[in-house]
Amino acid sequence: MCGRYATARLTWEQIVAMSTLTTLGIPPEPLREAYNVAPTQMAPIIASDREQHRCTLARFGLVPQWFRKPLEELKFATFNAKSEEVTEKASYRGPVKSQRCLIPVQHFYEWKGKGKPYAIGNKDETPMFFAGLWTNWAGMSKGEIVEFDSFTIMTTAANDFMQQIHKRMPVILQAEDYETWLTGETDETLAVAGQYPSQLMQAYPVGPAVGNVRNQGSELAASVGEAI
Repeated sequence: MCGRYATARLTWEQIVAMSTLTTLGIPPEPLREAYNVAPTQMAPIIASDREQHRCTLARFGLVPQWFRKPLEELKFATFNAKSEEVTEKASYRGPVKSQRCLIPVQHFYEWKGKGKPYAIGNKDETPMFFAGLWTNWAGMSKGEIVEFDSFTIMTTAANDFMQQIHKRMPVILQAEDYETWLTGETDETLAVAGQYPSQLMQAYPVGPAVGNVRNQGSELAASVGEAI
């Protein structure tokens, strides 16, 4: 699964350039540096309704549009969605049809068993896009009316590389599949939600401080051992 990742120093300008979506506007507010994005935190995404795309900050952890209780009563986890199950699960079968997103990531973290955390990304250290689903939700939170976008990261079975660390991994999209993921029919999009090439990836151990969401500094991404 994937519950922690880093956008590091990515800017909206870099995210838009990565996407190759020339019609995207760039939000006026700059992004904060983020080295330990965790569920319930706000993070950048490119959201699409299959016709229009937009940059937005969204809550990590999708809130289903049909959820009508106060936000603090949302007890089930929605930060990851298994690609094999999204057309069946009530939280995801609506969004997978027309509310898909690109999630910009510099690297992500995964724990090998209950042991060492690893930072995982591209060998050439370029950022990547995860495939995701999003919603816009309005309701009550702690007695106040709120409205925000939210998202979940799609996951799939681990490729050969990731099997060294975990049995599952995020759906990482290749550049030629961005447009299909955002605008295609459901069957088309799920067809590109496959395994990212192992030869493009690397992982290196990082310190245990990444396990605490209060730790957010760039030192979290420092290697404490050799890459694999």
